[in-house]
Amino acid sequence: MGRRSKRRQGRGQQDNNSFTVLEELEAIDIGDEEKPRNAKHAAKIRKRIKKQLKKEKQKEKYGNRNVAKEKESNAPNRHPGWHLVTVSGGAPVEKNFLFTSIGNYVEVEFQPLGFHKVDNMSCFYLEGNGEAADAIRGLTKRIQGPDGSVLKIGVCNSPPPDFLLNTDQLQVLKEVMARRFDSTSCLLNLTNLHLDDLLIEKDMLVTLSSPGIMKQVLRLIKENIPHLKALSLSKNGLRSSSLKMFQDLHNSSSELNALNLGHNYITDMLVLRFIKMFPLTELNLEANPVVNNFKKNPVKYINLVKKELKSLKLLDSVDVDAYLAENTKEKEQVIQPPKLQHEGTASSSSAITEPMVRTFLEQYYNLIDTQERSNLVAAYTPDAVLEIKSAIGAVGSCVFLGQSKISEALTSLPATKHEHSTFSLDVKLVNPGNAVAVVQGQCQVAGVESVVAFSRTMNIIPYNAGLCCSQELLEMR
Repeated sequence: MGRRSKRRQGRGQQDNNSFTVLEELEAIDIGDEEKPRNAKHAAKIRKRIKKQLKKEKQKEKYGNRNVAKEKESNAPNRHPGWHLVTVSGGAPVEKNFLFTSIGNYVEVEFQPLGFHKVDNMSCFYLEGNGEAADAIRGLTKRIQGPDGSVLKIGVCNSPPPDFLLNTDQLQVLKEVMARRFDSTSCLLNLTNLHLDDLLIEKDMLVTLSSPGIMKQVLRLIKENIPHLKALSLSKNGLRSSSLKMFQDLHNSSSELNALNLGHNYITDMLVLRFIKMFPLTELNLEANPVVNNFKKNPVKYINLVKKELKSLKLLDSVDVDAYLAENTKEKEQVIQPPKLQHEGTASSSSAITEPMVRTFLEQYYNLIDTQERSNLVAAYTPDAVLEIKSAIGAVGSCVFLGQSKISEALTSLPATKHEHSTFSLDVKLVNPGNAVAVVQGQCQVAGVESVVAFSRTMNIIPYNAGLCCSQELLEMR
């Protein structure tokens, strides 16, 4: 072969090498600002790429724990990460044996979800618990299976699980939804649906952030609850895109007027397009990143929502019309948010102050342990919502909507004796017409031997000549 042919062949190899290197650079996202000048330079870049690829494989195998924790701490509104845990080695391990074995080694509390088997592997998910994921990752080859084989444990980041439900599972979900539906108020409470005890027991992972699962749930609602008036989808990891199919629930006779989307991961107002066809008078978007975007201008936030939802009366427990009337000036569409009123400086008779809230709570707790507890119904607005989450047998978890149902709850609950010396109080003045009070402490409950810890969160608003509770969450454990 002549020199000219060799030179041409050399150029061709150089060009091919350059092309390969550029592809590899793009694939591992190192950057393409430095293009190879010749074959020697290309070989040098390729060597650097191989070294980087080796580092990437090590990160994937062992996990870059410090970086992951730092990113998680710097992203307060970030969607909680999911982790997939796979266990292999010998025959697939049964659920009870696996969870007990891991629990004996791991001190961090964790909730395994969606246990299933794939080929020779046992798998489950963790939600928003990176610390537990790291601890479990470190157990690989340290645990033996029932047959004495060494178990290999892999833990990797995962998108929210997306498993469609089969016929039997849909029947279980139908039972869960029936239990969570209040036929009197037509309220369906799907808060934290994937953490329902029965679903966990059946190893069903019903994540509403999954488009497939959301479609199946909406179909069950449409087929079985035609007169739905109130729906809670809080704490389900929802984004705006999760509600694209929500409009399929709408028809000419839709009665849905109250929707709770609080404590999700909704980041923009696009969500309003998917719900504006319903006759909503009440909407809750609290504890979503989109609300933080308007933290300095709540009037703009309310105006934007009101523009899409014409019939809206309450937004995040705030009376929309009253708030806008008080805080909007003529010929101005957007103004600066009102400053919180301090004691002795309230400019309106409807402005709530912390001393007012403390007085309200003092009167409330003076009655709650007496035989006149039923009179506390006057402390709630006519359309108030009382939700009880209980881990003790004497008190059941339930949701009560309206004064009549709350009156029944106050009468039927067992006698209590609150230990005021254990109380802690946190009062947050959301705006002049709304305050959130959280009381934590201990109490004695009739029929329960041990002391009960409780947390009572109340949304307090001006009503008539005083204050009333519009929404309450009572947790007992």
